[in-house]
Amino acid sequence: MPQLEGPSRRTFLTLMAASFAMTGLTGCEQQTAEAIVPRVRDPGYLPPDGILHYATAHVQDGIASGILVKTVDGRPIKIEGNPEHPVTRGATDAFMQASILGLYDPDRSQSVVRLGRTSGWQTFETAVVQRFAALRASQGEGLRLLTGPIGSPTTIGLMEGLLRELPRARWHVHAPLADGRAQRTHGAFERAKLVVAFDGDFLDPGPDQAATSRAWADARRTAEQAGFLAELHVASSTPGLTSAKADHGVVVEPSRMPLLAEALLDRVEDRPPRALDDATRAWIDRAFRALRRHAGEAIVTAGRGQPARLHGIVARLNRRLGNTGRTVWTTASPIARAGDPASSLDALAEAIAAGEVGTLVMLDVNPVYTAPRSFDFGTLIDRVDFTLHIGSHVDETGVHCQWHAPLAHPLESWGDARAADGTASIVQPTIRPLYGARSLPEYLVLLRDGRTTDGRTLVEAYWRAQWGKGDFDERWRRALTAGFIADSAFAAEEREVPEPISPGRSSEDGLTVLFRPDPTIWDGSYANNPWLQELPKPLAKIVWDNIAVLGPALAAEHGIASGDRVEIGLEGRKVEAPAWVLPGQAPRTVTLYLGQGRWEAGSVGNGVGYDAYTLRPAGAAWQAFGATLLRLEGRAPLATTQESHGMDGHDFVRVHTLASSDATTSEPATGHPSLYPEQVYDDQPREKRAWAMAIDLDSCIGCNACAVACQAENNIPVVGREQVAIGRDMHWLRIDRYYEGPPEAPRTHFQPVPCMHCEQAPCEVGCPVAATLHDREGLNLQIYNRCVGTRTCSSYCPYKVRRFNYFDYTSGADTVVQAQRNPDVTVRTRGVMEKCTYCVQRITAARIRSNIEERPIADGEVVTACQAACPTRAITFGDLEDDGSAVNGARSSPRHYVLLEELNTRPRTTYLAKLAPETDDEEPA
Repeated sequence: MPQLEGPSRRTFLTLMAASFAMTGLTGCEQQTAEAIVPRVRDPGYLPPDGILHYATAHVQDGIASGILVKTVDGRPIKIEGNPEHPVTRGATDAFMQASILGLYDPDRSQSVVRLGRTSGWQTFETAVVQRFAALRASQGEGLRLLTGPIGSPTTIGLMEGLLRELPRARWHVHAPLADGRAQRTHGAFERAKLVVAFDGDFLDPGPDQAATSRAWADARRTAEQAGFLAELHVASSTPGLTSAKADHGVVVEPSRMPLLAEALLDRVEDRPPRALDDATRAWIDRAFRALRRHAGEAIVTAGRGQPARLHGIVARLNRRLGNTGRTVWTTASPIARAGDPASSLDALAEAIAAGEVGTLVMLDVNPVYTAPRSFDFGTLIDRVDFTLHIGSHVDETGVHCQWHAPLAHPLESWGDARAADGTASIVQPTIRPLYGARSLPEYLVLLRDGRTTDGRTLVEAYWRAQWGKGDFDERWRRALTAGFIADSAFAAEEREVPEPISPGRSSEDGLTVLFRPDPTIWDGSYANNPWLQELPKPLAKIVWDNIAVLGPALAAEHGIASGDRVEIGLEGRKVEAPAWVLPGQAPRTVTLYLGQGRWEAGSVGNGVGYDAYTLRPAGAAWQAFGATLLRLEGRAPLATTQESHGMDGHDFVRVHTLASSDATTSEPATGHPSLYPEQVYDDQPREKRAWAMAIDLDSCIGCNACAVACQAENNIPVVGREQVAIGRDMHWLRIDRYYEGPPEAPRTHFQPVPCMHCEQAPCEVGCPVAATLHDREGLNLQIYNRCVGTRTCSSYCPYKVRRFNYFDYTSGADTVVQAQRNPDVTVRTRGVMEKCTYCVQRITAARIRSNIEERPIADGEVVTACQAACPTRAITFGDLEDDGSAVNGARSSPRHYVLLEELNTRPRTTYLAKLAPETDDEEPA
């Protein structure tokens, strides 16, 4: 075997000691010992030796998702989904998978900063205590607190306690992309037989993606087993993952989206139909017939960026169709101050401008970057007498403040959080704070009481008060072990369905601009994460940049091609951006992606892309009208991982209907001639095994969770924009995206492509030094210390899944970053070929465990990293020698097929065809 490399326990402890020493006074605080609780119920696919894993939560925009954190010798190295969490049920997304790297970000704030210079904790605490002592004398007059979206019960309780002591103070919330409504609407997607979405985004990146996409995929599988298709009807203005998975889609200008919903409501309430174009009328008619057929078992939904008028129409549709209370219900928002205009950023900006703010404390928020530029928030901060910023980085806001204090990462601090439905989780640390940073509750106690209290004491105190009498210690241990607090979800509430309000402004006077979160770095908070910067955007396949998306018609009108530089103007402000032409974009609409263009993100995120917040209007608007578009000279040096977007006559992605008689067999055809010798398995081990993978293309939503999980598990390096641009990306798993049909409204297909682990492998024939070979269980292995870098195997591979490491990206990495690496996987240097191994380290761990216990490896005991991460369970892995295995069940499906079957390479990785309605022009059966 290749020699395993990576930081040892001794190296890691030395590293931690050095890190504490470098923090100076920030590391002088006495740390007391405390116990954290690992899980008792092992999910089965994590190797046990020397490994612990802890149940906690990942929080995005204040919403929690259940996760497990794998630690090796005290180092958190990998995120997995928590299968017992009632909302996410083991699902993850790309943001969860990449959050582990954020813990080891060398650009994280490591000390207190005063006026741009390093200070100490004692000096900081003295200044804060003195300031808040003066504020108590005036009951908090002139004090404003600004936070991001907060769903932590403990933090909310401490904030409200502080405001009770300082009644003249005010709390403001700035959430550039969070759902700011006081009530949240939920859908039982796992039970829905039909979903109709008006610019819906329930499959798109965000805090709800993992939960809703898993539920939707489960409903599709359940419906298939029952003999029908759980259809998805989507009206969209810009392409996204939800519209890409639509069975029936229509492209609509943003200003006409509420009119489309009203037209459907007319049909439901039996009013005369409206005058619509043929494509829109056909979509409405088909959606109405399907809703009538599945009344009470369907979901009508709208994207969170849609106006209140459209959400009101959608609520009425669900009520009239009998969905409310069955597949759709409403609860209070877990986010504090949601829907309160007095707590908005606009109100804070007005107060500062009026001279009403003398003390401004900003906690885990970055308004200088994310606030509308019309506020000029940096100038506003400079007017305030005392400013304090608490955050993970000295970011765009931090550099404007007199004081900055470092915020602890969630994986190194105590806290709590609520899922979208209110289910609470205790957030427990998996490592001591690397730089002595503190959590939000700890800072709030300092502000309120002028003293320091450890986070665990604060969280325990809150839940002790909530639970009252009883065995607190046992209930606390159960919550830590399970990763959530049982029966803590919010009760359903009645929602008043408003009358539809008057129509908004149309886009006839100019173009419409849509503002959307970047699919890989969100609102910019992940901009310094290199895994996410190098992750291809699901549809555009661009890395290390953001783009302005145009439709084919608008691009042709202005003579614009993908990569051309354009200028978008709105209300006197302008941005320059690279254009990208995407099928499925509304003709008079331009989509800009927020999150890039940062200047104080860190060494990774600075200077990447353009800043779309420059054009975003006040009120956290998701769309604006009256924009202009101008083609500029020159082209942008964009890096993309996929140049061809059509299948060029090949059937890479196959599409089946439930009634299709063109069923494929579970095994590849063997009648084709082959250039490669057949693999012969002699000298079999005691127990014969044959590992294989099946990928369901109907379930795959192209979300990239699998790609990031593979990168984290297998120590895959980041190579940078320039290397990706010349075809040297290193991801072991890519997700190809293909279009079919007219560019105005095409069908979109996603296809994950790892190594095929061919039985008759061309790479093995081509390698001159036998560095690539087969093992006795069917794995195609790569022996790194044999490889001499001829790259012959890559040229022989028809699937193009092998990656050559041209440079040494690993040895020069920051020592903190090296602490994240998986010690079970060799850390490669330059000059070797690498590829997917089916997570052979996990197979080996299961083999060792089964040999010790003298039993076979159970089906499902080996779960690859990509399989574990997938929110829709699109990937099945197992042993073909086990007749009852799930992978054999998948390969017996009539949808099963082999990629490039005519080459007769006999891959162990195979696919299930995507499902489609019977016809597009008739009422579904």
